[in-house]
Amino acid sequence: MVERYENKNFRVAVAEMNGWRNSMEDSHLAFFGEDWGFFGVYDGHGGDACANFVAPRLRRELEENGCPADDAAVKKMLFAIDQEFLDKAVASGATATMCIVQKPREKGGKHKLRVINAGDSRVLLAKRDGTIIDGGGTDQGLTTDHKPDDPVEKERIYRCGGTVEHAEGNCARVNGDLAVCRGFGDGEYKKTGGPGPEDRPVTIDPELKEFECDATDIILLVCDGVSEGNFPNPQVTELVGSILKEADDPGNASKAVCHKAVATDSKDNISCMVVLLDGAEKDRTDTEFLPGSVEKLGHKGYQTAYAGMAEKAGFSLAEAVEKRYDLLQEAASENMNTDEEMKMLGTPVGDKGSKERTEWFEKLVKDLPEEKDEGPGGMDLSSLMGGTGGGKGGKGGGKAAGKGGSKGGKAAAEEDAGAEKDENGYKWSQNGDEVQITFKLEESTTKKDVKVAFKSKTLAVAVSGKSLLDGSLSGEVDVEECTWCLAGSGSELQVMLTKNNTTGWKTLLK
Repeated sequence: MVERYENKNFRVAVAEMNGWRNSMEDSHLAFFGEDWGFFGVYDGHGGDACANFVAPRLRRELEENGCPADDAAVKKMLFAIDQEFLDKAVASGATATMCIVQKPREKGGKHKLRVINAGDSRVLLAKRDGTIIDGGGTDQGLTTDHKPDDPVEKERIYRCGGTVEHAEGNCARVNGDLAVCRGFGDGEYKKTGGPGPEDRPVTIDPELKEFECDATDIILLVCDGVSEGNFPNPQVTELVGSILKEADDPGNASKAVCHKAVATDSKDNISCMVVLLDGAEKDRTDTEFLPGSVEKLGHKGYQTAYAGMAEKAGFSLAEAVEKRYDLLQEAASENMNTDEEMKMLGTPVGDKGSKERTEWFEKLVKDLPEEKDEGPGGMDLSSLMGGTGGGKGGKGGGKAAGKGGSKGGKAAAEEDAGAEKDENGYKWSQNGDEVQITFKLEESTTKKDVKVAFKSKTLAVAVSGKSLLDGSLSGEVDVEECTWCLAGSGSELQVMLTKNNTTGWKTLLK
């Protein structure tokens, strides 16, 4: 889904994708003042409650009190909102990366950037050609990731009564659980230390920096799902620059970043906000909803994720499936192969937009046979990223929505890749509760030739009738969180398992 916001000072777009996860826990905020803007991306973990509380609450604060005058005002605002959420006693958290952009007083002057960061999401700055402007932060960003093993962070955590422990994959975690050490929420990690809220093992106390930039420069705010795989910051800005050169649309650029993040092995939720400083002639707010493949819609986890993204755009699940059907019709008219999905959907009754047609799609969704033996996988990358073409919707447009990838708890995904092992013709690695298995295929394969059967304690993988793996796993997995995909134009099969706990496996199979 892509949301676009424009006024006389800014053109902004944010793209969001569930990625391989069954829920979306990111949220975002784009707020326009008279000569300033406030932009933020909030990456939730342990549920969506915190991220979904913070964005609209910040909006209300800005509406009532305007732009924070200085660093002290920023901190006071963040600490107050954090405490409001902590008082709810809801067990979730959210990292926060934000930027206040102040327009120059004189024509041709520099824009002032006030960067505010707590966690491991990032603010990046680039020239219009995509060249990154080194801000001295993580991977040349304007912000520095707040990780528990950073020397400054580690000292603070211990001083405040916490510990830093390394789990498998060498991922440092606060008290052995949380892989990030600054952000909203996470009340369990804010009970020791003191006396102030900045003196806790985990704190919203932000990193504050100031920069200047030209009107032609590009600002990006991205959650850590963008960089989780193999997509460095300079390549992110380079891609954005190239897309803007082709078509001057920040929505296309933000969408391309999300797609590239998935293609470069991110398994997290993904959010990318692109902020351009040239403004538009008319105010604009709209939502572009891109319905993906419905072939695996019978799987509970996939359907939940699909329905969640549709709801964010203002559509029911049935309406989203109808939009997918219309999209496939357009693709078929252009001689693109849509046979598998069209066969599944059948031929709807009634005219487009009619009550009869809507009721037909509602019944179709209700009567879908449930897929029990396989995970929500069976998608190639094009299916995951929206499949054939795109589509526009217009019922959404909210400025704070979404959910995101988990960083916390002993069942959280590790953030650093574990050692890869070769076993019986495949490679596998484990990071916390995530296991990835990679099969190199002898010839290019389509998904209809792949059969993957997930059960809580067993896994069977076959391609073109040939068994590649079949046996008892070294531990239990959450079937609804397991998935698979084809990569490398069908030459590689990737299977992703989610363990029920982070206990390390010595071998994949018993």
